[in-house]
Amino acid sequence: MDQVKKYLAHSGMVNIVVAETTELVENVRKLHDLTPTTTALLGRLVTVVGMMGLTEIKQPDDVITVQMNGNGPVGNCISVVRLDDTVSKVKACIGNPHVELPLKENGKIDVGGALGNDGFLNIIKKNSVSYENYSGLVPLVSGEIAEDFTEYFAKSMQKPTAISLGVLVNKDGVKKAGGFLLNLMPDATDEVITKIENAITSSPSITQMLEDGLNVQEIAEKITGDDNLMVLNKELSIKYECDCNKEKFYSGISSLGKEEIKKIIEEDEKAHVKCQFCNKEYEFSKEELLKLIEK
Repeated sequence: MDQVKKYLAHSGMVNIVVAETTELVENVRKLHDLTPTTTALLGRLVTVVGMMGLTEIKQPDDVITVQMNGNGPVGNCISVVRLDDTVSKVKACIGNPHVELPLKENGKIDVGGALGNDGFLNIIKKNSVSYENYSGLVPLVSGEIAEDFTEYFAKSMQKPTAISLGVLVNKDGVKKAGGFLLNLMPDATDEVITKIENAITSSPSITQMLEDGLNVQEIAEKITGDDNLMVLNKELSIKYECDCNKEKFYSGISSLGKEEIKKIIEEDEKAHVKCQFCNKEYEFSKEELLKLIEK
């Protein structure tokens, strides 16, 4: 069962979120018919975006949209997150879900080769109070996801951050998946920073710790070197949920303009659209399209 919790470590000088997302990533794998390579890629992406929903969203109607494109064979990858109380609701899509690459020399899945690193990470935050959008654009470092988000936090947000993400797959699907997102507070001392660096360096990978049976608190203790953690939220979760509906697609079709809608009616007599995030299909009849033209 998936778990996610937030903690303060070292007397409040370190803020950390640790998540096991095995069920979430398996759901994404099945939904998008992913290969092992694209499962690892999109699994890492939804894990870190899901954790960002719990740390970066401040207002109930705020939305964070993440776009990654490294000019690799998978093409464009998008993930969107919103927060519903203590539930981080994430959705995602990938340009080419069926890319499969050979393992790297170290035996790891070649996520960076699939995404590419000749491109960018773009994060757009929509604020529901001020109605303003904040956009942070940084070049990709490796295409391995965790390093790229670490760069974003350092360059665009001036937050010293450590991120680890992992997806372990086998012939049956997702065996283990998870990650952690650790932020140093402005008052973090050199001593604490050194302790954190040493703890993370000496710790196994996130998937190895999960495979060894460690729960999220034990992982948090291991990577911070602090066994006196303060739990910030007892009940948190990251879930995959698409908020599409027919009305949203109706608005999208209306933006095509009268001439384009007339062309659709002449050629097909109806419009058929499919949501890229959940694969749900919507059909618009000739009568519905004619009403759009009238409007």
